Amino acid sequence: MNRTVSSATAQLLKTMDNESLASCLYAACDLALRASRGDMPVPPKEMTTDQLVRQLIAEMPKRSAEHNK
Repeated sequence: MNRTVSSATAQLLKTMDNESLASCLYAACDLALRASRGDMPVPPKEMTTDQLVRQLIAEMPKRSAEHNK
């Protein structure tokens, strides 16, 4: 897996508020832990870090507009 993050993905992460960024980091750590335990398959070797980060962000639950205040 390519371990670098593109500037576009870095910008995407910079636009997230602290709670969303923390949720994304938690999801990434949880995914890595479950994969290391064999609870789920590891991402394909051809998957880039950008793709993995964007997938995690896309799968995060949407927060209500009131919660974003």
